[in-house]
Amino acid sequence: MRRIWIAALIVPALACSSTEDIALLHREVTDVQREVRQLKTITVEQSDLAPLKRSLQEENQKLAQANAELSVRIERLEQEVDALRASLEVASRRMDRLSQELASVGPAAAVIPPVTTTTGTEAAGASPDGTAASTPSGETRPAAAPTLADTPEALYQSAYRDYMGGNYQLALNGFQEYIRRFPDTDLTDNAQYWVGECYDALGQEKEALDAFSALLEKYPTSDKAAAAQLKKGLVALKMGDQGQGVVNLQYVVYEHPGTPEADLAREKLRSLGITIR
Repeated sequence: MRRIWIAALIVPALACSSTEDIALLHREVTDVQREVRQLKTITVEQSDLAPLKRSLQEENQKLAQANAELSVRIERLEQEVDALRASLEVASRRMDRLSQELASVGPAAAVIPPVTTTTGTEAAGASPDGTAASTPSGETRPAAAPTLADTPEALYQSAYRDYMGGNYQLALNGFQEYIRRFPDTDLTDNAQYWVGECYDALGQEKEALDAFSALLEKYPTSDKAAAAQLKKGLVALKMGDQGQGVVNLQYVVYEHPGTPEADLAREKLRSLGITIR
């Protein structure tokens, strides 16, 4: 009797447990079905996004091409600006020199003597210094002027054209020749700067650093001093010497404030994680 009584208690319990399990399974099946529907919806939405993705990829390709073309145009403009700057340097130095010559001569230089003509042997003897020569008919003709290649400006511009044309070795030879032949002109310090730029373009960083250092030592007040200091920092970074590069860039910011070189140095320092006010 006792066993029958225990069985009578267990059977309803098992029946109740089985009902709960079935209800739980129904809920799980319902949840799974809901998740399947959601996944189908997401799949449909993603398929709708496919044309948009293709459109974005096409736009990105167009933007990349436009950026490449813009970079080429900017590079060409920079080259043209550099060429104009070189011509301006030459013209400015020439004007300064003419102004100094006029100032040294004084007001009398402004008075131009009248032009006279001579004939025969009189004309031939009027220019013993070679400033004028005479023809058999008595007409005077100016003496031969020095060739263009003999002038500092011509040699400087020739070397600069070689640099702008990518002929860096020829440009280097030209600027070095300029420094050798004309060591004390208004453009000698500029030529020294471009020697450094030529070495840098040729991948000879050590020689480039030496050239920029030579400019700063010999021409500390040069109008290229800030640019040379900036290049020293950039070349040092290129060589992997970040400490020396940062020091040179900081020097540009502190010693040449308000210059374009200082702005470039500050931007480069910022890209290295160093902020300077």
